[in-house]
Amino acid sequence: MIIRSAKLEDVPELYSCCVEAFKDYILLIGRTPGPMLEDLYEGVLHHDIFVAQEGDSIAGFILIKDGEGDFMWLDILAVYPKFRNKGIGNALVEFCEDFIRSEGKSECRLYTHVKYEKTQKLYLDRGFEIYDRVQEYGFDRYYMRKDLK
Repeated sequence: MIIRSAKLEDVPELYSCCVEAFKDYILLIGRTPGPMLEDLYEGVLHHDIFVAQEGDSIAGFILIKDGEGDFMWLDILAVYPKFRNKGIGNALVEFCEDFIRSEGKSECRLYTHVKYEKTQKLYLDRGFEIYDRVQEYGFDRYYMRKDLK
């Protein structure tokens, strides 16, 4: 597996990956999940998207956005279901943390729906902590952070 910067020509495949990764959450939360609403074309142009590639296939991706201050946002982590349980999600999160450090920032933040228990466990196991619970845009979210110092 290699991790590389996303290109504009990757965007259709990024959307497909995002839909496949999050479609099972639609009924769980009763609406379209936030990551499926993200403009990934704008993400490639104005933020940092990195793709995990297995051979010729995109296995997953991560969207990172700058924060206000000494942190950056891990905004979307998506892995195609057929590539799950192969360490790709963890590799992308580790890459994200290293990227944030390389940008001179010392904290990674993210938010996830309170019903996404598997997602919360992934981040809690990697040393993230929940620091807030917020109702916004119709979503019930936990805000999480990790000190990268």
